[in-house]
Amino acid sequence: MPVPHTSFDLVPAAPSDGDPHRHDFLVDGRPLLHRLDETDGHDVVSPLAADLPPAVRPEHAHRLLLADGTRQVIHSCPDCEDPGCGAVTAVVVREGGDVVWRDFAWQTGTAADPVREGYPGVGPYRFHGVTYRSVLLRLLESSACRRVA
Repeated sequence: MPVPHTSFDLVPAAPSDGDPHRHDFLVDGRPLLHRLDETDGHDVVSPLAADLPPAVRPEHAHRLLLADGTRQVIHSCPDCEDPGCGAVTAVVVREGGDVVWRDFAWQTGTAADPVREGYPGVGPYRFHGVTYRSVLLRLLESSACRRVA
């Protein structure tokens, strides 16, 4: 039986600092980082947030838009997006008109082991493809505006 659809959006990652360009993923009305913290508490952030340079955000959004069935960084260490440093990754795949994030795992090298390092109870998430693309494209437009400003 297919996974039910999950809502997808962005939420300010650090609402107290007032920077509208820092984001986290909002899955079913709740920041994804909160779900991950409840599972294991690693110190991670969305590559769309924190102290990462703005240039990382468009590259990351483009990789998520591909939804080509490869494992992608969903949350990483606060300083980089390198899985070798430790990152939450998931397989991001297109299924028909939808995008699915599945097999979440804590990854510290070139490969992830969802059985040993997985996040029980986190995902899979099935997003309406049109909404998914629109949210990430909105982020890309916002990033372009920020670089010009």
